[in-house]
Amino acid sequence: MPAGSQGPAGMFVSMRSTFVIALIAAAALTCARRAAIDPSAPIIVISIDTLRSDRLPAYGYTKIATPAIDALRRDAILFERAYSSCPLTLVSHASLFTGALPAEHGIRDNIGYRLSEKTKTLAERLAAKGYATGGVVSSVVLRHDSGISRGFSFWSDDIEVDPDVLSIGRAQRSGDVSREIAQTWIAQNASKPFFLFLHLYEPHTPYEPTYDADIVTADAIVGRFVAFLRERHLYDRSTIVLLSDHGEGLGDHGEEEHGILLYREALQVPLLLKLPHNASAGKSIATPVQLTDVAPTLAGDGDASLLDVKDDRPLYAESYYARFHFGWSDLHSIIRGGHHYIHGPKPELFDLTHDAAEKTNVLENNRRVYASLKEQITPFIHAADAPAPIDPEQQRQLAALGYIGSTVSTKSNAPLPDPKEHLGEVRDIGEAFRSFREQRFDDTLKATTRLLVQNRNMPDLWALQSRALERLGRTDDAIAAAKEGLRLSPESVNFALEIATLALQKRDLVDAENHARLALRAMPSEAHRLLAEIALEKKDYATATREAGTDELLLGRIAQAEGKPDEALRHFAAVKENIPKLNFYRGDALASLGRLEEAEAAFRREIELHPSDPAAYKNLIVLLTLQQRGDEATKLVFALEKASPTPPSYIAIAEVLRVIGDDKGARYWASRARTNRPTGQRTNEMENR
Repeated sequence: MPAGSQGPAGMFVSMRSTFVIALIAAAALTCARRAAIDPSAPIIVISIDTLRSDRLPAYGYTKIATPAIDALRRDAILFERAYSSCPLTLVSHASLFTGALPAEHGIRDNIGYRLSEKTKTLAERLAAKGYATGGVVSSVVLRHDSGISRGFSFWSDDIEVDPDVLSIGRAQRSGDVSREIAQTWIAQNASKPFFLFLHLYEPHTPYEPTYDADIVTADAIVGRFVAFLRERHLYDRSTIVLLSDHGEGLGDHGEEEHGILLYREALQVPLLLKLPHNASAGKSIATPVQLTDVAPTLAGDGDASLLDVKDDRPLYAESYYARFHFGWSDLHSIIRGGHHYIHGPKPELFDLTHDAAEKTNVLENNRRVYASLKEQITPFIHAADAPAPIDPEQQRQLAALGYIGSTVSTKSNAPLPDPKEHLGEVRDIGEAFRSFREQRFDDTLKATTRLLVQNRNMPDLWALQSRALERLGRTDDAIAAAKEGLRLSPESVNFALEIATLALQKRDLVDAENHARLALRAMPSEAHRLLAEIALEKKDYATATREAGTDELLLGRIAQAEGKPDEALRHFAAVKENIPKLNFYRGDALASLGRLEEAEAAFRREIELHPSDPAAYKNLIVLLTLQQRGDEATKLVFALEKASPTPPSYIAIAEVLRVIGDDKGARYWASRARTNRPTGQRTNEMENR
């Protein structure tokens, strides 16, 4: 026999070995599936928002070190090709929790949708089996009122906010803070089966300082969390899933962040599954899977499982973000076998086997594959209803994270531009929002003006321009911009509320009331609050009290206006958090009672919490001047200029100097407002007095 050949006995041994190996593998897989649905094992899902799989060493990346995730990978099964069904946080997590695609669970965007009651969540399914269920999230995008928290007996999304600016700190929190909350909850529930969902927002924008650095930060948080599990003797017996909801563009196809395009970098995510007692540790699975496979795997009450998926099934993804927010076409995609088809005005086909980075569109050379995938994707595509209105607070919070808040009305069958051809505008829009966050309001105005010349059909840009104009002291122009937005998007009652607020500022009470009433049906609490403020301005205290309802801040303001400072302080004491102007109004009431030290402390607390709002500075300057503390009052003037060097601040300084008799100083600061930024009639009036 030639060297290396086998006789019948050798062939038998070889066949027997292959058969034994297959049996062992099958047994290991069976054990793994049993372990995944162990009714007594803790279940933990860690979601690291916006994490591309190809930026982890576990997936071959070499430019950073992630020791915690690497250690978890050694104990876990790694899925080489895991995909999201939408590159948006809320939509993707809804699919993660329900095992359903967006059209089924009902959430099609980060705003304006609520989870369908027809879909069961993983938390509901596990709670029915006796699990304690807790969720801790690091961003307002996963706010409980979207329905995403359904089935969780504990859901922590109470993130500190600062409404003075579009500040990122007001819309997300450190993953370490979330980790500590999660650990406290686990400590309280570790004696029974529990399901814990921990959401980390690093490495979502804005990066600190880079995308890769944020990944390293997230890894360190994971490391501290795993160390806690080990200390509590929970790690070994737990089922732990580490994943991301979607990736990040990073310019690979022109999109810096995510939400619009459906290329691999936005859809492919890391997915690690550590089973109890590290069953199948170190294994890799090359079969493509989707985040919709996670819920049935962990619930253990269905046929689907990450550990038993078909190799050639279609994996669908979509994004309506471009349609809803820019008036461009929605996109849809299907991955099957070695091909990725992206359906849109200009369809694309990629050969993933030979072009994993999706640089070459092979549609023209593979017409048969294109025709087949186009036919296969059709049943997945379901038109989305228009988003419901959201309140201005949510809109500002999402804007702080870079998400557009209002929506464009488009007919479902209307031909729309391909978003790939407008990515430059997306970058410019992002820069406009960044300039506002950084209080560069002139730059915001220039950017929005330029963009609106190109495309007037973007409500969010009208909203942003209105806010920039307000910060520049141009209230009339701010109202005009908001009215343009309302004409464009009449269902966006945020504009009506903004117009009402601005009209109230300039004492146009008729316009304010008319626009506040437009929002009564969609946003009753916001509308009634504004109507109460309008009535308060009219000194119609009975109407103001009726409209205020149980709003303790408003009731306190009404009592103060009626000359009842003690009653006002009782209402203010009932307010449970340091909302804007609370300490300003407290200081006003305390000052009217002659409790000047307490009033000063309240004004200083307001300045500490909300340093860019001039109101507390004005009252404190007057208080200090009356106490012959002129040097301290002068320091406050310059502190306000430093915190908020804007025309409204200069005008506020001019007004307070006029009140205390410093006419020369008032003219100087009014002229500074005009010199630094042209702001309109009000500055001229101050200068000419």
